Amino acid sequence: MIAQRAFAWRITWISAFAASVIAIAAAASAQDGPAPWWSRLQVPNARVLAVLLDRVQHTPASAFDPGLPQVPLESWLFDALAWRAEVVRARFVDWSVSFCGGYAEGENPSIVTASGPELCAEGTVQFSGERSIHLVVKVADAVRDELTWRPIVPSLREVYIEQMNGLSRIDSLDVPKIGDLPDMLQLPFDQWPQIDFDTTITWDPPKPLPGQSVRFSVLVRNTGKRSADRAWITLKIGPCCDNHLEVNRDWFPKIAPGGSARVEWEVPLPQGRGFVIVSVKPGPSAKKVPYRAKDPSVVMVPPRE
Repeated sequence: MIAQRAFAWRITWISAFAASVIAIAAAASAQDGPAPWWSRLQVPNARVLAVLLDRVQHTPASAFDPGLPQVPLESWLFDALAWRAEVVRARFVDWSVSFCGGYAEGENPSIVTASGPELCAEGTVQFSGERSIHLVVKVADAVRDELTWRPIVPSLREVYIEQMNGLSRIDSLDVPKIGDLPDMLQLPFDQWPQIDFDTTITWDPPKPLPGQSVRFSVLVRNTGKRSADRAWITLKIGPCCDNHLEVNRDWFPKIAPGGSARVEWEVPLPQGRGFVIVSVKPGPSAKKVPYRAKDPSVVMVPPRE
């Protein structure tokens, strides 16, 4: 009888595990939820956009990187890069203004929206057939009470180089400072740093009693040499055998190379046993971030004998 029960328990949890992996794959497609308040705002009219772009183009390069001269950003980009570029168009930097893209509050948020309450100017330089340069500069904040935009002093959000194959994006390289652009444009593609994640799952108590609450802890380390602007951690905890207590959560922490992020959740286990599944990948980003996907980390929580 004991052997039959053990066999039945294995069959039940193998089926649950298979269903859970499918659920994680489906959850990774998007983050749904109510539309944020700033979704009611429209992009400013052409006159306001022109003013915002003019401020960025004529802001001294030294305002974005203290090591650069006090010449307009647009001028510095042309002087520093045009003579090296394989492609020099009449409009060397192509500028546009739109919502800044993926937005999350805090260091370890559980929600990322498609865009946030801010506008950004993006400058793109087609440096060669295989490399393009992207500068993202924040230029305006949304004002909730007035549902309008408030221009701000331009502030640099990020600079990166993209590897291209025709119109297809292959990879991206983060540039710490604008002044690093000339040197980093020479870095061979095979030397561009990558992201890799390592996951450790622990729980306390290690062998719970029936009905006991268990604190699960998930530690995710970035073992690669590239920063994860946002990692995407998907956690599933399945207590045996009560679906109403099942936990499905997502987190989007920032993880620097060699750094880590921890998420925790406390769940009662009616029968003292259950399973945990954790999936990690790069989070939502406007950049192309190659990643060799790994199988989800899975652990079974045994009951106290």
